[in-house]
Amino acid sequence: MIIVTPQETIDLSGQERDQVASSIQALFNGLYNRSEIVQEVLIDGVSFREGYREYLLENLESVRRVEIRTIPAADLMEEIADGLRGYLPRVIRACDSISELFYGEMAQEDWSYFSQLTEGINWVAQSVHAIRHHLERTGENADLVAALNGFEHDLKAQLAEVARELESGDRTAAGDRIKYEWPELFQSLLDRLSFEGSS
Repeated sequence: MIIVTPQETIDLSGQERDQVASSIQALFNGLYNRSEIVQEVLIDGVSFREGYREYLLENLESVRRVEIRTIPAADLMEEIADGLRGYLPRVIRACDSISELFYGEMAQEDWSYFSQLTEGINWVAQSVHAIRHHLERTGENADLVAALNGFEHDLKAQLAEVARELESGDRTAAGDRIKYEWPELFQSLLDRLSFEGSS
């Protein structure tokens, strides 16, 4: 098996199965330690974005060539932050329009819009978590880490409150929260990310 990474080419031909498995694990650990994020793994020409470790270990004897494509974690986090800067204004606008649906009888389509909003918010939460985790790992920008941590905490509390309000049947309170409190929360995140992006 030949493994190609951006830094090196490794020939594992002739090694025992345990040695190959150990070498693969050491390789991925090394990438992690160098803050390289695996974006894609080509295994005999087939593209994997996830599940590649398991596939490799299950098929050690038959795999001939592995190409690992990575990106520096800092570059990926900046891409994610740029994505957030572009996406957050849409979330803020959606909060305003979707909240109006809660003040009357809601049709199935209305719940679908709300579901799409919550999916978008989940992406925002995952993105913020990834950036915060990266900054904590590298020891960079403690102020931004604190701000992101605060956002995650506040968002979790806001989502729980809306869930509680909806469960109790108080759609008006949920609508008010979505209309007035959520945009403020997302705007503060956008302001912070925009400040960081300009500095």
